[in-house]
Amino acid sequence: GGTGGHLFPALAIGDALKKRFPFATIHFVGSKFGLESKILPERNYSHTLLTIRGFMRGISLRALFRNLLFPFRFAAAYLKSRRLIKKLSPVAVIGTGGYASGLPLLAAIHRGIPTVIHEQNSYPGITTRWLSSRVTRVCLSYEDARRHLKKKVVSSPVTLLGRRL
Repeated sequence: GGTGGHLFPALAIGDALKKRFPFATIHFVGSKFGLESKILPERNYSHTLLTIRGFMRGISLRALFRNLLFPFRFAAAYLKSRRLIKKLSPVAVIGTGGYASGLPLLAAIHRGIPTVIHEQNSYPGITTRWLSSRVTRVCLSYEDARRHLKKKVVSSPVTLLGRRL
């Protein structure tokens, strides 16, 4: 965590969409605890930061405390995501597999909005495996990831530019 592994591909997708569709509104959603809380304010994109963290693995008092808070933070972040999706009424929602992208994707799925996950790892993360069978499309950077998913896969999110989802 903390390397921008989900953030920088999302920014690249946003930049490509903005270049192709100059009048499109691109809105990012991330975690207030993640690298995006520092990077997104420096970029020229609107954004929302959720009070959500990933589930902490390992055995420690810190992990126990943080994991006990997880269901409450998850519920609050999901409700905020639902309100945001309703307010923005997006044409599509694209997630890049990080835990913060799962809740806006889920809210969009529940509203019938087309959704795309871009998974840039060779082994899909929890969010991608959880939502891959429910989203409209899944895009992969590595062919190996395909065998872990049950959804029609497109090779790259750029493939979808200018197409209907």
